[in-house]
Amino acid sequence: MHTAVRTLVLLSLSHLLFACSGATNVDCKQVTVPKYAAMTAWARCTNCHSSSLSGGSRAGAPSGINYDSYDAAVADADIALSQVDSGSMPPSGSPKLSAAEKDQIINWASCDTPQ
Repeated sequence: MHTAVRTLVLLSLSHLLFACSGATNVDCKQVTVPKYAAMTAWARCTNCHSSSLSGGSRAGAPSGINYDSYDAAVADADIALSQVDSGSMPPSGSPKLSAAEKDQIINWASCDTPQ
């Protein structure tokens, strides 16, 4: 019985560690890292996350989080990485990112945000 409890505890802990492991690990030497200007993914993001939008036209996007310029995108690269990697962006009801677009953001944000 003691072994069964130990096994259950270990399985529970390993599941918890896996679930909380965070963002995808990116080997920047093994992936294509796009430059900001070449990223097609931003076109989807800037439908809401653009400095030229305000109020309801931002569809709930916080006013200070924008991806329509390199400087703004770099400032919030960690947010983009976290939310795209977790699947919370784009939000439900919005067009989904393609796998390639998701990879662009994750690789760019993980690998020194090249301009």
